Amino acid sequence: MFRGNKINSVSAREFLFFLLFTTIIAGLIKLSKTYKTQYEVTVEVVDIPLDRTIQEVNPELIKINAEGSGFSLLTNAIDTPVLRLPFNELDKVSGETYQYNVTARSLALKEVIDNEGSVLAIAPSQVVIAVDSVASKRIPVLSKITFSYKTGYGAKSKMRIEPDSITIVGPAGSITKVNEVFTTSKELLEIDSKIQDQVALSMLELPEDVRLSQKEVTVIQDVSKFTEGKIVVPITILNDADAQVKILPKTAEVSYIVELENFDKITASDFLVTCDYANATDTDAYLPLKISKAPASVKVARLINKQVKFIVIN
Repeated sequence: MFRGNKINSVSAREFLFFLLFTTIIAGLIKLSKTYKTQYEVTVEVVDIPLDRTIQEVNPELIKINAEGSGFSLLTNAIDTPVLRLPFNELDKVSGETYQYNVTARSLALKEVIDNEGSVLAIAPSQVVIAVDSVASKRIPVLSKITFSYKTGYGAKSKMRIEPDSITIVGPAGSITKVNEVFTTSKELLEIDSKIQDQVALSMLELPEDVRLSQKEVTVIQDVSKFTEGKIVVPITILNDADAQVKILPKTAEVSYIVELENFDKITASDFLVTCDYANATDTDAYLPLKISKAPASVKVARLINKQVKFIVIN
């Protein structure tokens, strides 16, 4: 009994294999035969100059009668063929009207079909394209990127965007409403080295009929390590021509933040701390202090004491 079941199981598998094999062979035989068919091809104009826009493509679909093996015709049917016409290949007829003559050879060269010899007819064989000129203007690129640095690090200089402006094109009524374009929002965290990233431009706030000269820009941010220092600076009295004003103390302590590589270059003479006798009042014995000059390499500078006591000697 067990032996009989084993024989029947083997026979069933052999039968299924033979059935599948014969089905595949029959399908391949059918696909190898020659057939005639008709399919539609979408027409699309590409590589359009920035100062031009396509008003109309007529027709947008062309019909192709073709003959070939089932293999080639099946490929064309599955892929939904598209005839892409580069703008510089169009023939100018008059004014803003262009045309393109579709041939079996052009379909083959643009890989719309597998073999130009299989094309029996193209209807219509001529595509007419209406083109229009558009207005343009240059607008600045603004950033929507936020930076967060590791402790002790910060921006060495102002962030740069390259290019810092782009050209937009479109109907005059649309581009007059656009005065800037923003990058997409992006947050960069724990920064401790130079940033140089490609960032896409946002189209969300632009009219649909406005195009950009480019879709992304480069954002550059130089980064340095910073440290804090303190230095004692002499106080200069302003508006005391007769030298009648005496101050106590005569120096002020300045706290500053500077790039680590420039820390040893900072001296007291790089700073100017002043108090102005013109700000004196009869009710106050103190003058406010001000940092009137600081080195360009110093990112932040502040006074430890904000005011100084003064007396007038007659």
